Amino acid sequence: MLSSAAFQTRARTIDHLGREQIADCPTAISELWKNSFDAYATDVSLHLFDGDIDVAALLDNGHGMSRQEFEEKWLTVGTESKTDGLEIKETDRNGLNHRAKQGQKGIGRLSSAALGPLLLLVSKRKNERFVAALIDWRLFENPYLYLNDIRIPITEFDNCAYVLEELPAMFDKLLGNLWGDSEAEIETEAAIIAMTETLTEKEALAIARAVSKARTSRLAAAWEQYSKLELGKGIPVNETTKSKIENTLIKEVFSERHLGKWSVWTEESDQGTAMFTAELSEDLKAQLSSTPHDEVGETDLSYRDNFFQTLSNFVDPFSKDSTFQKDKFICSVTAWRGIYPEVILGKDKQFDIANLEELEHVIEGYIDNEGFFYGRVKVFGEWIEDYVIKPKQVYKTRKDSAFGPFHLRVGTFELQIGSTSLSDEQHAFFSEQAEKYAGFRVYRDGLRVMPYGRTDNDYFDIEYRRSKRAGRYFWSNRRMFGRISITRESNPNLKDKAGREGFIENRASKLFKEIVEKILIDVADEHFGTYSDNRKPTLELIREHKAQQKAEDDRKKLLSRERNRIRNAIKKNTDLLVKHLETLSCLKQSFESRIKLNSVDELQELKKEADALNEKTQSFSLSPVPPNLGRLEDDYRYYRKHELAAKELVQQLTFVVNKALEESTQKTDLEKAIEVYRSKLASLNSSINRYAIRGKEALSKQISDFDRVVKQCREQYKYEVEGALEDLKLEKISLGKMLMILDETQLKVDVESKQKLGPYTTALESLEEQIDLEGLALHSMNESIKYREELARLHSLAQLGIAVEIVGHEMESLDRSVDFGLKSLANTPLSLEQNDHLRRVDEAHQALMEKLRFLSPLKLSGEKVSRKITGKEICKYIKSYFGEQFERAGVSFNATKEFETIAIVDMASRIFPVFINLVNNSLYWVQKNETERKITLDVLDSDVIVSDNGPGVDVDDLEQLFTLFFTRKQRGGRGVGLYLSKQNLNASGHKIRYETRESYKVHAGANFAINFKGLTHG
Repeated sequence: MLSSAAFQTRARTIDHLGREQIADCPTAISELWKNSFDAYATDVSLHLFDGDIDVAALLDNGHGMSRQEFEEKWLTVGTESKTDGLEIKETDRNGLNHRAKQGQKGIGRLSSAALGPLLLLVSKRKNERFVAALIDWRLFENPYLYLNDIRIPITEFDNCAYVLEELPAMFDKLLGNLWGDSEAEIETEAAIIAMTETLTEKEALAIARAVSKARTSRLAAAWEQYSKLELGKGIPVNETTKSKIENTLIKEVFSERHLGKWSVWTEESDQGTAMFTAELSEDLKAQLSSTPHDEVGETDLSYRDNFFQTLSNFVDPFSKDSTFQKDKFICSVTAWRGIYPEVILGKDKQFDIANLEELEHVIEGYIDNEGFFYGRVKVFGEWIEDYVIKPKQVYKTRKDSAFGPFHLRVGTFELQIGSTSLSDEQHAFFSEQAEKYAGFRVYRDGLRVMPYGRTDNDYFDIEYRRSKRAGRYFWSNRRMFGRISITRESNPNLKDKAGREGFIENRASKLFKEIVEKILIDVADEHFGTYSDNRKPTLELIREHKAQQKAEDDRKKLLSRERNRIRNAIKKNTDLLVKHLETLSCLKQSFESRIKLNSVDELQELKKEADALNEKTQSFSLSPVPPNLGRLEDDYRYYRKHELAAKELVQQLTFVVNKALEESTQKTDLEKAIEVYRSKLASLNSSINRYAIRGKEALSKQISDFDRVVKQCREQYKYEVEGALEDLKLEKISLGKMLMILDETQLKVDVESKQKLGPYTTALESLEEQIDLEGLALHSMNESIKYREELARLHSLAQLGIAVEIVGHEMESLDRSVDFGLKSLANTPLSLEQNDHLRRVDEAHQALMEKLRFLSPLKLSGEKVSRKITGKEICKYIKSYFGEQFERAGVSFNATKEFETIAIVDMASRIFPVFINLVNNSLYWVQKNETERKITLDVLDSDVIVSDNGPGVDVDDLEQLFTLFFTRKQRGGRGVGLYLSKQNLNASGHKIRYETRESYKVHAGANFAINFKGLTHG
């Protein structure tokens, strides 16, 4: 006889579709986050709370659900809203742009079972009441229950706080899935039957009792069978599923502590959904552990790493789409241990497009429907635009096998620090970030497609190819960042597997994979893999640049250290130096009185004191000093002035004492010398002992440090590969992958060992040969700075010379034009006012040209004929040139009669520039005086003296006074004048020097003495 039958759905189907279907707990969380995205939330957060019972709270501010929506959609498996293209109403979008739906099968909500067995769901739609439901997912583990026998307690209320009051009643209703309905529930069901079926109360009650009795009987039988099955597996009576559900202390599970993190509870939002899960899975418990990362066990460590890798950068951080960026979707995870939070995943993007674009190798572009890549490539930091890569073949696809267009953006960096174009800081940063965020991900409509980008996934066979030949197959999941961006609309055939374990294997996904792999291989082959022709020469240039950069960095460090040393020494010793100088001044008088005693013992004692004072004075020395002290210059000059004064006084004391000892007749010369010798030997030994103690301490420390570094280098390789060896032992990785890890780690450790140990060995070898490394470094640095500054000034001088030539030529031409125009106007009838203006213009023109004529002797193309030049002529020339400036500055300029009577036979173009330059310098420096300002030209002992009463030249500057580009002027100084003056004079056999002898100084300031060859008077 023909008949029919219907499918019977067991409750365990929900467990299959939810907890058992999803790959792991982090993937389940990602599915729930996608649900929040579909609900147009802008903020979704996961909070993990410790306690007697650990609790997880997944909270969002999406549009929420009403009771009707909860029953008809959330509790309905495989809802049509995910597949029929039904759009979310604009009023539910929270002002956001349209979002492509992430859910596909309508079962993503069931993945919440992977977080823990007990779920409290609370939702609030705008202008609707709160709805709450309590679900124990363990009910669905019973294989003997039918799905329609399980009933979910649901309630509504007006205030969020009421949920805690409703919990006991909801839990009692939940326990009805173990024991059957209560009398009150039967009466409620009877009333509903009476209203819908138009039966009497008595008839409806009878029906309800019969239905309830049948359900209770099925429940009792199902739980008896399931408990018997569990007991047969050795599970204790109090640990059967039924016992666990019965023994739940619902009042102690959920509290205000958990609800308080929800924006609806705090009234920051009037809509959203909250899911509170108790008795957490092992994955989530591992996140709550307070054990430090480096001390945690292997299992918990894998939980933590997998959790972070799966959920970090959940939203595409490599997109430039401003529309997507506007529609913010922020995800975060926080662990609460007591009242103290730890942010596991922050709301800020971790590694984003700004970081990616700083990598040295980058591919970014668009792949069309035929597999052609159009974009650009970055190679060792340099972009190559308009880059095209052809597909392997012409792909013939149908609508159901087309892969569709997509976007690619991925970058990486060189493993070896000596081969990278990145700075050391950048390389260290990317190496650190690679430990957390490296991976090649796939994003659909802005959210991650799992499990791509995790270390345990090699969808594009990147590591598989590297295990064959690491040089050619340059890309590595461990140090590459980036993603492929697809959309549901453009790539409909790239569908997720039910367990979210990647794309379903079909023609579209295989072609998609093939195209991406070819792009990665082709770019590496052409530009930075071992097959690339440019790699070797590029690496040589990079290494050369790195060496230069390191030398430059070392120079800057040394200069900074020296400046700090001088700054600290000045700060520490200035007051002490001033007091020491005062002490020396006082001692000078006491020394003179004690010398008069004419006692050789007293003189010997004075000699010891003078030597001690000399040693103390030497301790204030700041040598060696960098040539450019910057803002320290004034402080150093002040300090140096007192130091030189102290040295002068000590020299005077030593001279006086030595002379007194020499003239004393109480002891023989040998006895006197031996006394001094012993005193100096004791002082010298004391100084050597101090250096010996410091040196031994430094050497001891360096030996200890060196041994420590050697030990680290020896243990580093073992430490870095032992984890991979353990993975190989457990068959987590292949031998090829293990060999690749061994090769890469060996290269890395070898380079790092050389970098760590090399400086020690070279420094010790230099010490063995008694090379003063610091002195050598400082000398090299000073020379480098000097030549750098000289080169910069030479460029400046060259530019100045060109400018002078151009301006001079143009001025001569313009002078003729102006002169012609003025003469023409002079012959034209003009008014009195116009004549007055013309006269003033003519006077200004004449004054300007007079200045130019004064400068004519300075030009290289100027006068070349030697003639007699008198001192009177030089004086007149200087007064004409600087007259107005002398008057404005209040400078008294004069020449003595002796100077006016001198005569020199030479070219004016050589002599006049010397005096112009010397007087110009004096004019600048005498203005530092507040009162009297004098410049004088004189003759002393056949030498011409140019003297002023300014501050004079510092004794430390005498050595480089006549060198090119040396200047102490704060403004207007190029450091060329004195150098050119000396060269001009030398060309004719004349000589110039800076006079330091007091008896040859006219004024107390700067005194320049010129010895003119063939100088005469008359």
